[in-house]
Amino acid sequence: MGTTWIFDIRSALLVGALLTLLIGVVLLVVGRSLAAEYRPSLFHWVAATLLQPAGFVMLSLRDQLDPWVSTVLANTCIALAFGAYARSLRLFYRAPPAGWLLSGLVLLSVLISIYWGVLSADLTRRLIAISLTLGGLLGYSAWTVFRHAERRGPIRLVTGGVFALAAAIMVYRAAALVVDPGLVTGVFQITHVQLLTYAVGSVLPVIATVGFLLMCTERSQRELERAARVDYLTDCYNRRAIEEQGARAMAAARRHGMPLAVLVIDIDHFKLINDELGHAAGDQALVQSVARIRAEMRAEDVLGRLGGEEFIVLMPNTDSASAASAGERIRLGFAARPLVLEEGRRAATLSIGVATLAPMDRLFSQLLQRADRAMYAAKNAGRNLVMADAMSGWEPGPPG
Repeated sequence: MGTTWIFDIRSALLVGALLTLLIGVVLLVVGRSLAAEYRPSLFHWVAATLLQPAGFVMLSLRDQLDPWVSTVLANTCIALAFGAYARSLRLFYRAPPAGWLLSGLVLLSVLISIYWGVLSADLTRRLIAISLTLGGLLGYSAWTVFRHAERRGPIRLVTGGVFALAAAIMVYRAAALVVDPGLVTGVFQITHVQLLTYAVGSVLPVIATVGFLLMCTERSQRELERAARVDYLTDCYNRRAIEEQGARAMAAARRHGMPLAVLVIDIDHFKLINDELGHAAGDQALVQSVARIRAEMRAEDVLGRLGGEEFIVLMPNTDSASAASAGERIRLGFAARPLVLEEGRRAATLSIGVATLAPMDRLFSQLLQRADRAMYAAKNAGRNLVMADAMSGWEPGPPG
């Protein structure tokens, strides 16, 4: 005699609630190892994984609880959970919060639950309206991921895709009920649309949370890689990274028969700023100096910090005359106004050395060394000058 298999939606809801609750607890533990910048986003994500099982438990106890609890409060918790997912993703991507939209959708779900769940009970209309509202919240999360993700890849597809699929299922349930209003006559009736809907609630937190943690890990890895290449103070390439960039630029210039120029820039009398005003003022001066140099650079130029107050600008497809002209533009723009420091204004100038790629250069270090020598020649000639290496074929005029 065969056995009959019976699927109980109430039990499935409780199992889904327990699984979601466990996911939230795991996230709390794992979240301690994440960087502090993720904590606001993590807080909302954990809130979602706690609110959603609370709503599921109240739904599963519909026969034992008052409709204000089993319908209104349950749907409110689920809507708040879906809104918290969206809010978490907005915080993660540093996007505007869109609080009015999320709050409006949550409030709408509450009003729907009150009117068609308690005051004028109508299961079909309530399911249609609440499905569209919850679908809007889920769809907004999907849109946030696809719109703001830093890069394309499987993590983006998984995280955004699970929200998009969940939103599509909610919209499908609403459409199915519009076409066939008698399709669902009870909350725990086993129909394909109900099974799909409850599957959303059970599977969404698991897959989405894994995707969220992978997004955090991916961003942390990128930031570690960036920290190894970018100067923490001035936000330009550090010496190792700029030399790697220079070697690649040099190889490309040789391959395509294009000129390549290098500017080595030093802030004149920078040591006096540190000695007289302190290192904090020195740091301010460096940050402002980088901003001013960048303001005079082309989009294709690359800025790096060699160390201390010495910087380098890589200028692809630039001959000696154009490089010298760019150096003059940077020098004049820098000296036109003093640095604005907390301790007061401080006049500052630049000494700039120019070198262009020559046939004798086999390594980027040789090109850099010639630009560095030209910079020291500018300092020895009185500072606030642009001097070119002898191989660059350009002679400086009198200072402007």
